[in-house]
Amino acid sequence: MRVLVAGHTYLRRFNQRKWEAFADLSPRHGVLLVVPNGWRDPHFGPVKPQPSRHPRVHVRITRALFRGHGTLTFHVDPRLAWVARRFRPDIVLVEQEPHSLLALQGRSLAQVLPGRPPFTFFTWGGGPNRRRPLPLRILERGTLRAARVALAGNQAARDQLRVSGFVHPIHRIPQVGVDLPDRPEPTRRQVRRELGISGVVVGFAGRLIAEKGVLDLAEALSGLGCLDWTFLTIGRGPLRDALKLRFGADGLAGRLRVVEDADHYRVGALLTALDVLVLPSHTTADWAEQFGHVLIEAMAAGCPVVGTDSGEIPHVIGNAGIVVPERDVGQLRATLRSLIEDPGLRARLVACGRARVQHHFTHAKVARRLAGCLEQVPARPATGRAA
Repeated sequence: MRVLVAGHTYLRRFNQRKWEAFADLSPRHGVLLVVPNGWRDPHFGPVKPQPSRHPRVHVRITRALFRGHGTLTFHVDPRLAWVARRFRPDIVLVEQEPHSLLALQGRSLAQVLPGRPPFTFFTWGGGPNRRRPLPLRILERGTLRAARVALAGNQAARDQLRVSGFVHPIHRIPQVGVDLPDRPEPTRRQVRRELGISGVVVGFAGRLIAEKGVLDLAEALSGLGCLDWTFLTIGRGPLRDALKLRFGADGLAGRLRVVEDADHYRVGALLTALDVLVLPSHTTADWAEQFGHVLIEAMAAGCPVVGTDSGEIPHVIGNAGIVVPERDVGQLRATLRSLIEDPGLRARLVACGRARVQHHFTHAKVARRLAGCLEQVPARPATGRAA
């Protein structure tokens, strides 16, 4: 199976590993990754494209307009159709929302290639369809007509496709997986020495914004000042100063460590230094936690995880961590107290977390599931959509 994939996710080599694992499943598998010539990531900053190291995974870098804006991003590459014809894909997959210009480009490209390979797409969802402007609703309708199978990153995205009238199969699948390091302990000791931290380290990784619940986490920890802990945040955001003020007012300023500038590889190393990772997200009228990829990164790094019941978090954690009601600071504080005071509980959750990643979330596992999904894509393009 030869797959042409378009999406900015695969600028980074560590995300390309899913497709490298896919290529390793069969010598007949090949992948052409079409990526923009850069991206503006609000968490990691500017992202530059990287080539794949796999002989059957090729990266085509194209000039793109509106980089960093997923809906409007548009590839400008006069030779792309020629490259795609030479590659001769069996499937065209766009990993962007169905109302995006990239989805329009992908389905249009599939129509002009030899054999008219089927088109499909991956979606995270993004609020009810009726809230979008009319041009985006028109784009979405065209994408849903063109696809006979869809890939959804979470249950909410799957439900949204059904509400929008998509009647064909929808496969719920992570967009990317993670590596599972064999021995995270040496990295853990090194990172702790670098940061000058000891004791039980409670961490948060992500944007420092209200809907991520980071102030709830700060409030929960502030009520546990009698215990030995350090709070490490990884990421940027407008609540950085509010966190510092909060811990300073409670006489706990020395317990807070803030790391703002960290690329993916540095984040992975920092996660090994944690004893607990918390993702205390809040659901809002327009947003819920889409997946919480940092949860599987933390589990792979040997770190117990705690999350709220926002969006996809409970499904990601499963029985390998602890889920608390969102916005319930008292329950979160009680959970953290148990984890800080009980190293045996933390050790059990480490083992459960790594086992869960091994069974569900490694790049190899995700690639195998993806191959099964793509094998079910009908060979002929769609001819209609539910009324």
